[in-house]
Amino acid sequence: MARRDPPPMRKLDDAEAMHYRDQLRAARYAALADAEAFGDICFALEALGLRLLGQQGDLNAYEDRIGLYARMSPVLSDLARAMPSRFKTYEALYRTVRTARNDAMHIGAYARHATEAAIELCIGLEEALMVDVRRNVGSVMVKGAITVDPWQPVAHARQLMLMHSFSFLPVWQGGRWWLISELGLARFLNVGRDEKFRRLGMPIETAEAEDLESVEIAESDLLTAGMPVDDVLSDARVKDGPMLWLVVDEERKDRLAGVLSPFELM
Repeated sequence: MARRDPPPMRKLDDAEAMHYRDQLRAARYAALADAEAFGDICFALEALGLRLLGQQGDLNAYEDRIGLYARMSPVLSDLARAMPSRFKTYEALYRTVRTARNDAMHIGAYARHATEAAIELCIGLEEALMVDVRRNVGSVMVKGAITVDPWQPVAHARQLMLMHSFSFLPVWQGGRWWLISELGLARFLNVGRDEKFRRLGMPIETAEAEDLESVEIAESDLLTAGMPVDDVLSDARVKDGPMLWLVVDEERKDRLAGVLSPFELM
C-alpha cells in the first residue's frame, strides 16, 4: 500500500497561535514549579503538532511541522548556531524531549535535564508562534488573573502566593486596585507565633488598616486589551517597586481581564 503524504500545513491564524502559545506557556510554568510536570509540555507539543500535521501522530511525526515554526525563533535557530555553548538548536532540544517522552525513567538528573530542555524548547516556540501576531496587550497578557477580596483572610492570600510563586496579588478595595506584595506580607507576618496566628485569620482589609503594606496601582498602570504593546513600553519607565500592569475590562475597572509584566514582553 502506497504511503499517504500528510496534508499540507495551513498557517495558524492569530487566535490559534495565541491558543497554542498559551498552552505551551502554561505547561512551562507548571514544569518550572514541578519537574514532574514534564508531561504537560509533551501534551502541549502534541496538541500543536496534531494541529500542524492535520492527522494523529506522535512527537516523531510532528517534528518537521513544528520545526517549520521553530525556524522563526532566533533562540532556536540563529543564536543556537552562533553560540552553541549557550543555546541548543530546535533539533537537539526536540530530540531530548522526544526521547524522554518515550522513556519511563523520569528520575533524578535525567528528569531535570529533560525538563530543562522542554522548558527551553517552549520558550523558543512561544516566541516563534507570536512572530506574525499583532502585538497588543490582549495577545501577550496572562489571562485568568487570580485576585483576592478584602474580606478574605490573610492566610488565603499567603496560601495563594506560596502555591503559585506569586510576587503580587491584586485586590480591589476602596474603588481602586492595590497589590499585596510578598515582601509586605513577609514583614506583616514576621511576628511571634500567637500574633502570627491572629494576623493570618485577619481579613485583608483589617490587616491593611494595621501594618500590612500594599501598593496602590496608578491609573497609568491600568491597561486594556486593545492597547498596542509598543505604546505600553514607550510610556513605561524603570522604577523601584513592582512592575506589574493590570489589564482591566474596558467598561468595568473592577474586573480584571489579565495581568502583564515585563516578563511576558521579553
